Amino acid sequence: MLSSGSLGAATRALLLGLLFSYTGAALAQEHGNHAPPITLTRPDAVDEKDSLKDFHQALAVQATRQQIAEFQTLLKKTDAAKAELQKFIQSSHQDAAPATKAANSMIDEALESARSETKEFLGSFSDEQKLGLKEQLRLLDRGDTMLADQEKKLDQALQNSPSSSVDLANYATNLDKALADFSSQQLALAREMSIVPPTAHDVTFNIPAVKSKINVAGQPVEVTVSSVLFQTATEAGKRTFRLEIIGDLTDFQQNINDVLRAQLDSENPCGERVELRRAMLMPSPPASNLNLQLHYERWACLRLAGQTTPNELAESDGTVEISVLPEIASSGSLQVKTEFGRINASGMMGDAIRTGDLGADLREKIARAFLVALQTTTDLKTALPPALQGSATLQSASFADNGAGVLSIRLQGEAQISDEGAKSLAGQLNQSPSAPAPGSAPAQ
Repeated sequence: MLSSGSLGAATRALLLGLLFSYTGAALAQEHGNHAPPITLTRPDAVDEKDSLKDFHQALAVQATRQQIAEFQTLLKKTDAAKAELQKFIQSSHQDAAPATKAANSMIDEALESARSETKEFLGSFSDEQKLGLKEQLRLLDRGDTMLADQEKKLDQALQNSPSSSVDLANYATNLDKALADFSSQQLALAREMSIVPPTAHDVTFNIPAVKSKINVAGQPVEVTVSSVLFQTATEAGKRTFRLEIIGDLTDFQQNINDVLRAQLDSENPCGERVELRRAMLMPSPPASNLNLQLHYERWACLRLAGQTTPNELAESDGTVEISVLPEIASSGSLQVKTEFGRINASGMMGDAIRTGDLGADLREKIARAFLVALQTTTDLKTALPPALQGSATLQSASFADNGAGVLSIRLQGEAQISDEGAKSLAGQLNQSPSAPAPGSAPAQ
């Protein structure tokens, strides 16, 4: 208990009346009803209602960092198979049977490597990815079957009977078409997963990480922000980049108890008293899941004979789950939505959370704490070099799991700069503006 009080004979009847009045209202409430979500924005805290269906679907199928690396590998294997097939087609026109058979063996090896690598890549898919990419996977599977059939026909043509160079060239051409279709389906699948395959004209800039310490409800929290730019288009001396910003929220996550305790604990002598016993924050992309263990008391004060006497009406413990979702508003500012999930609380406590001021107060304070913690990730003047400031805009935001339940926020946007601006940026970063960094891939 936060404090104690005793009921006097003169006040007992009044308190019983209050309790009976409450009980009648509580019975009218269905257990488990959820209050509508609260959205807190920066800077104006205006609610925004928009459809998240497409956003959730895109995030559900988005490739992980490991999947991006695996796709780049399978793409190289497919390109190697294309190169071997072109050698084969050239040798078939020269009527050199031994050379053609040797080249065919190399093709078989290259195709098997490309198909095997693709199967391993597909084997890493989550259930959500398999469901969301069902049509793309069907087309890729059909392309794989056609590729295998054409490869078999070419093998049989070489093994079963002598074939003219024209026949071999025709079989090889059909195989080449099947391989091109297979490659197209690979790329189509990659686009749906937000994988941007590298090209000879790609430019990638890795922005150095920036560490910031901020104060969230009196608790110092460190946030590390790193950024990457991936060139997506060039036209008329201008370059368009996809911007990805990752904010490491490990420190905020580890100190969530202290951060929220300062925000949520309250002790009203003549009203509701709330004490945060424990808070746990875990990623649940694209949101994060906050679990709170709360102690609740309801007090009333009666004034008799010039004295105010506090009396406890109810006391209970309970747990609540709150989903926290970051978003980028149309204005480009960050906003945070909070919504109750499971509520394990009964009596006055349950009613106060579901339909009373306590529930709204909890969600608003939590949203505000998250906004403060995330403010450095959306401060482009701090996170980005001078050459990009003023040209970069944010388009989406989501929470992510960095592994082992470590929380981060991922922001995506766009930046457009001139060729001269790209050179200036390269100078500021001491990086080449003409080629991607070795091994670079879109952050996931």
